[in-house]
Amino acid sequence: MSNYKRIYLDGYSYFITMVTQGRNPILIDNITLLRDSFKLSKQRYDYHIDAIVILPDHIHMILTPKNPQEYSKIITHIKRSFIYGLDASLKEKAKLHLSSSGYKRKLSGIWQKRFYEHTIRDEKDWLGKMHYIQHNAVKHAYVDTWEAWKYSSFIKNP
Repeated sequence: MSNYKRIYLDGYSYFITMVTQGRNPILIDNITLLRDSFKLSKQRYDYHIDAIVILPDHIHMILTPKNPQEYSKIITHIKRSFIYGLDASLKEKAKLHLSSSGYKRKLSGIWQKRFYEHTIRDEKDWLGKMHYIQHNAVKHAYVDTWEAWKYSSFIKNP
């Protein structure tokens, strides 16, 4: 077990990455459920998403929680709500790919157990992460231009 400690600082934003287990490309196919999971978490926790991109197997976002002690709880709530709403056959299929230790630890097989977080230190750091999020679908060759990816906070409203 690692001794990793998350940092919780008042007034800071966090760059978050959430990845599906085995990079299973299920997020876009279940986008309504994912959006509902975010809505449910917003009913319980006070936070703002400065930017987000959703790809088939992972999410990047900049999250600014009112209470920094809650950002881990926010991510957990989103993940659990998503798992809860998934079709039972998809959940069972995901469990088939778990290792024996993952199965014993009662992991869902839907999300990687942990998520990546980076405390944004200053405006330059914030702008760099915004750029990364904006261009992530292009980086992964889903689209040729960031404007063409509709699962992003950077889409233009008609």
